[in-house]
Amino acid sequence: MEDIKLLISKWRQILQNLDNNNGKVSPIEIGKKATTQEIEAKEKELGYQLPPSYKYILHNLGKSLSFYYSFSKDTMIPSEFNEIFSGEINWNIDFLQNLNMLADELMEDGEDYGRTLRGKLEFSHSGNGDVYAFDMTVDSDEKPVIYWEHEEDTVTYIADSFIDYLFRITELGCIGSENWQFEYFLNDKGLDTTSPAAVKWKHWFESFSETTLEDVKNNMEQLVAFVVYRKKLDEETIDLFQKFNRNELFQYLLEELHKKEAFNDKKIICEIIGRVLGIHAETWVTSLWESKQDNIDTKLRSYLTSMCTSKDRGLTLVFNFLEQESGKKITGYEALSHLGNFHSRDVISWMENHVKFPVTEGWDELFVRSNFSWDDLERWTSLEEKHEATTIHALEIYVQEKVANNKYPHVISGLPSNSEFIDFFVKLRATQVLKKRILPIENVIQNINIFY
Repeated sequence: MEDIKLLISKWRQILQNLDNNNGKVSPIEIGKKATTQEIEAKEKELGYQLPPSYKYILHNLGKSLSFYYSFSKDTMIPSEFNEIFSGEINWNIDFLQNLNMLADELMEDGEDYGRTLRGKLEFSHSGNGDVYAFDMTVDSDEKPVIYWEHEEDTVTYIADSFIDYLFRITELGCIGSENWQFEYFLNDKGLDTTSPAAVKWKHWFESFSETTLEDVKNNMEQLVAFVVYRKKLDEETIDLFQKFNRNELFQYLLEELHKKEAFNDKKIICEIIGRVLGIHAETWVTSLWESKQDNIDTKLRSYLTSMCTSKDRGLTLVFNFLEQESGKKITGYEALSHLGNFHSRDVISWMENHVKFPVTEGWDELFVRSNFSWDDLERWTSLEEKHEATTIHALEIYVQEKVANNKYPHVISGLPSNSEFIDFFVKLRATQVLKKRILPIENVIQNINIFY
């Protein structure tokens, strides 16, 4: 019984640590202990003798158990374990299932899928639908714990027995039940709690704490790591960055930018450069256009250009790039990704010669993000159908984002009086045939107050 007391103590300690660090915790729920008669009845029903260590747990701990946790968004999990986000253990005697029947059903459907289920006894499953089971084909009293991956129909060896599984997964912090969370610690013999990766994970897990902005605000490197991890740069964080030496911050950000491989990591670093340093980084940003920079995605280069150079110079560089690279066959999403951060009416003038159907694939949002005026609306609705359609769907986005208090909708300059506004859109609605354009116009009329 000491082994059961030890497991429960460790589980409580794990959940308490998560709770102390603002993690989401579902406490341990333990069912009644199984009687000998219940276990024997279940064995008869399944056609299998249950493994000894599993029966030991059912009889001395409980015929069901479950708990769950997930880390707080401010817990900075080491990057090499970035797929780990939660932990859990669960079983229930009532969920035991002889998987031979499922394998037979799949065979009757004429599929080869599910053949690895034969001889397996399911005792639990993961959140993504994969199965934890005992391999009943092994010629021993104890049966190994295996993991069946339902999409690939593959079996992974996890532990020598149920009690072995419980101790191994507990030593690893009861990490999440999906295979992508525990695969860092697998070898041919199952979960390895002594590998270099496992040792590093256990060391971190035993001492981790939630990281807050207050914890890192005075350390430049930690603050950068905090923002990159959370993928969020707000005004409070920008103010903190402004307190550091600009040259030192810039050089450190460049070093980090070259180290990172993931696009989203590079993107947030570029956002720090753009929103914190701005024109201070102009010389470097300009150099990105003068030589081949394999480590900078062209979309990130365009973003940096919008934030760190003069609008006229920056737009000329991006316009030329789009026209040369795309052979004038520019898609709306491509235009949006390169020009959306300039927020310039000059983009609308450029769009006039490049916009094309389907306008809802980026062109409409780019129109919104380019600070359109009433003059732009009047002009575009008098041009070709593609221009008119762009303005209609752009207004649809504008209304949605304005109602949701999104940061992009701006105050439209040059608006006429309410009556002229309504009259304009009533006439525009009358010229439409497609319902998908009539409805957005009606929504604009109904929400006229948000424009003033």
